[in-house]
Amino acid sequence: MVQEKIQRFGRSLSAMVMPNIGAFIAWGLITALFIQGGWWPNEHLAKMVSPMLKYLLPTLIAFTAGKNVGGYRGGVAGAVAAMGVIIGTDTPMFLGAMLMGPLAGWCVKRFDKLVEGKIGAGFEMLVDNFSLGIIAMLLAIAGYLLIGHVVEWLTNLLSSGVNWMLAHKMNPLLAVLVDPAKVLFLNNAVNHGIMTPLGIQQAAEMGQSMLFLVDPNPGPGLGILLACWVFGKGMTKQSAPGAAVIQLFGGIHEIYFPYVLARPILLFAVMIGNICALSFYTLTNFGLVAPASPGSLISIILMSPRGRTLIGILGVLIGTAVSLLLAIPMVKARPDFQGENEDAPKTPGAGQPVPSGLSGTVRKIVFACDAGMGSSALGATRFKAKLLKNHLDGIACTNSAVDAIPADADLVVCQGTLAGRVEGHEVVTITNFISDPALDALIERLKAAPAPALPEEGEGPLRVASQPCTGKCSATPSPSSGEDSGEETALLSRSRIRTGLSPETKEEAILRAGRLLEEAGCAAPGYAEAMLDRERLMTTYMGMGLAIPHGTSEAKSKVLRSGISVLQYPEGVDFGDEKAFLLIGIAGVGDEHLDILAKVSSALEDEALLERLSHQADVEEIYNALK
Repeated sequence: MVQEKIQRFGRSLSAMVMPNIGAFIAWGLITALFIQGGWWPNEHLAKMVSPMLKYLLPTLIAFTAGKNVGGYRGGVAGAVAAMGVIIGTDTPMFLGAMLMGPLAGWCVKRFDKLVEGKIGAGFEMLVDNFSLGIIAMLLAIAGYLLIGHVVEWLTNLLSSGVNWMLAHKMNPLLAVLVDPAKVLFLNNAVNHGIMTPLGIQQAAEMGQSMLFLVDPNPGPGLGILLACWVFGKGMTKQSAPGAAVIQLFGGIHEIYFPYVLARPILLFAVMIGNICALSFYTLTNFGLVAPASPGSLISIILMSPRGRTLIGILGVLIGTAVSLLLAIPMVKARPDFQGENEDAPKTPGAGQPVPSGLSGTVRKIVFACDAGMGSSALGATRFKAKLLKNHLDGIACTNSAVDAIPADADLVVCQGTLAGRVEGHEVVTITNFISDPALDALIERLKAAPAPALPEEGEGPLRVASQPCTGKCSATPSPSSGEDSGEETALLSRSRIRTGLSPETKEEAILRAGRLLEEAGCAAPGYAEAMLDRERLMTTYMGMGLAIPHGTSEAKSKVLRSGISVLQYPEGVDFGDEKAFLLIGIAGVGDEHLDILAKVSSALEDEALLERLSHQADVEEIYNALK
């Protein structure tokens, strides 16, 4: 229970900072590039550094913290209240912002609760605006006259402690405290809730800070993964290479935590590796100019001071080498600690057998992690690829923070230590996001789960093979397939197929597909815009050059009858980093869009056929292949 309370407090700290990491990086890049001694010194551009440090970054933290507690009104009050402590002192008020933001959000929330149901009709806006203004004003005055000075004293005390550690070369010992907290999934709280604010304070005074390197150095974790790769066996050896790449270049440190939790003695290898790296940085007087987020080699290179990049890289290599050498005998002693045996991971809740049945239809799977940004995004991305490969593309897969899981999630996937924080959802616990057996078992569950009944072969306007294609699929229509006379009432018609289209934006292409459906009477006006809204929520790009845009759940009322439209772009349409050459717009009555998705996926299993339909086929060939 103590651990849970610590985690809750740590989450509140990191939740103030993490959404604003992009702003910290922007400030860090401006500092690294344009200050005197930067990569490209520029006196005029360097004028942005000090105002951003003193005003922008603390205000962003205060707004985010206030919003987390009291909604948008709490965020506004937090930003105003923070200005009191910012203006009232000369010290950058990161800790002051982390205090005033939640305090302002709490005050607004308490006031709203007190007056709930007691405000006369027509006076709501008046009370809301003036109450917010008065609360924010009072807190800003308190911050200016009192709170700011108290926080300044505390900040100076902490800074003195950090400087004392630096002067006595003791800061490497921070690894003894930080690394055990990290593997308990407190890494975001430690890094963004504690080290980042203190590091920025130090960087403002000294131009750099080693506190930015206490948590983000990927080297010690990389050493563990390399030892498991070379000397491990079974699942340990198989999963470690991919995890090592993600650790070093992706900066997702959660990827190595299960390996340590499964064999806790490895924690000593991580700590000593980090201590050695920090000692090297201390001896060379090296620090970063801004937070390295995510904690990858790339981030460390970008945030290194001019002319000192090699030192940053060497620190990563030292952490890797020391951790690797210490981990080798530990891994050799028990090379496969992820098998189905007594040496299975000891992560609470992990390694539990996946239930053989599903409690209901699964339409949305959410991967959850502590912050909702790192490991969960990785897991969701990899699992989406598995869903597509197994023709389960009717199931949505996304990621979120474990405390912000969408209400419409049917299944939640998370690491065992977080399972206790998931309420109201079926949970599948895993130990890693690369090749966890629980994820393979989940795919089998989904494949075996009842699906909406599909028409028998030869029935209905859209005909597909009753079994997946194993060779070259034939584009020749069935003799009994629909006649042209009934084409306009069929799921697909020649009039809704466009080929050889010139490149255009993703938004224009989706609107074109939707308006073909509207013009054909498959959907009411406005459905095309709903398809665009759906794309903004989550991409409908399926892979292999295929996109299948469709409307949101709220737009179901606009669907008059089921139908599809087909657009061919030989030069492609940009869907993020990918190009779609074939767009199939869908309008489905009820849940028929899932049925249509399954049929289209089955019909286009043959990659050679899909390639031809995407670039060379004419209207007739596309119609015969899909009808």
